Amino acid sequence: MKAIGWLLAFWALAFSAGAMADEVWTSNYGKVVYETDMGPTAVWSYRNENYNGLIYLAGLAGIYKNRGSYEGYWVQYNSDKRCDTERPTQAGQTSHYWGRFHIRFIDKDFPSRWEAKWGYCNDPMQSTPWRADPYFGK
Repeated sequence: MKAIGWLLAFWALAFSAGAMADEVWTSNYGKVVYETDMGPTAVWSYRNENYNGLIYLAGLAGIYKNRGSYEGYWVQYNSDKRCDTERPTQAGQTSHYWGRFHIRFIDKDFPSRWEAKWGYCNDPMQSTPWRADPYFGK
């Protein structure tokens, strides 16, 4: 009987750790997915009918509790504005289509809603915030 208890505890722990690695949100700019960590930086992807790209968030990698605010940037292969400088995308590529990204988690622990400000290049942030809610599958 003890073995069954330990087995259930193991599966519960494994399931909860897997859930943290699979964060997905629905947002006013489409689906957002926590893809991977690169050192201390979390890498997210986003996709909607017009654009898809990546978001790099410095200091968020591996943080699932007591989340606060983080700075980073988004990058795409095209957008409404071309920047004078380039930013890394993936696989050693770069793009002139990027902007600043500032995120604030509304709920401090996983899963969490969040709100972000974003802008093109180093321009001022847009007035319409990027808002997201955890996606639990439907």
